[in-house]
Parts: sequence; structure tokens; C-alpha cells
Amino acid sequence: MKDTSEKRENRPWKILELILFVVSLVLFAIVFTQSPTTTDAASLNPFLYWIYFLLVLALCVTLLFPLFGAFKSKKKLLRLIILILGVVVIVGGAWLLAPGSAIDVNTPTTPKDFKFADMVLYVTYIAIIGAIVALIWSTIRNAVKK
Repeated sequence: MKDTSEKRENRPWKILELILFVVSLVLFAIVFTQSPTTTDAASLNPFLYWIYFLLVLALCVTLLFPLFGAFKSKKKLLRLIILILGVVVIVGGAWLLAPGSAIDVNTPTTPKDFKFADMVLYVTYIAIIGAIVALIWSTIRNAVKK
């Protein structure tokens, strides 16, 4: 009986997930059947807005679920605060290390645009290295436990 109630609770999330996936596929098909030749093509606008929407949705869900769970115990709240401070330190450090060197582009840009792009690249590199280290660590830990 517990399994059916869990399935009912997950059903709205599955429906939302399916709707988001179908809309993404339709927009993907529209953009690539029209085959835009420039980044200024009008057919890219709905696709880009959809990507921004999905990004904001993912950020909100990623931040809200741990936030709701953190208030259940002091240990979880402390972990969340440490995690947030870690992210701030990593992003701030990447911002300070980013050179922001200008390159030739066809669109008008400011030095902050280059610095932001460099910062995003550094954070991405750190995330990839962190994922690789976590993968290696979990493999070693599981091997030692057995």
C-alpha cells in the first residue's frame, strides 16, 4: 500500500518532467529544421528563452530542496551553510583569478564580459576536477570497504 501512495506522490513530478522534455524537443526540432545561419536569427530567441527558463528552474530546485531539508536539524543547516560558503569561496576565487583578457569578437563587449566568461570557465574546470576526484575517491572507498 505504501508503494502506491509513493507512486501517486511522484506522478505530478513525472508529468512536469515529461512536459518540460516535450517542449524542449519541439523547440530543438524547430531551431534545427530552420537551420539558422547566424546567432541573430529570430528562430533562436524562443529556444534561448526556454534554456534560460530551464536554467532558472534548475537553480531554484537545486537551492530550494536542500533549504527545506536543512531546517529539519542543526547538523543539516550547518552543512548547508558550509556548502554555501564553499561555493562563494570557489566562485569568488575564480573571479579574482580570471584575467578577463580581451579577444576580438564581432559584438560589442565590455571587460566585465570577458572576466565573467573566464570565471565561468574556471568554475567549470574546478567542478570537473571535483567530479573526477569524487569518482576516484568513491571507487577507492568502496574497494576498501569490501
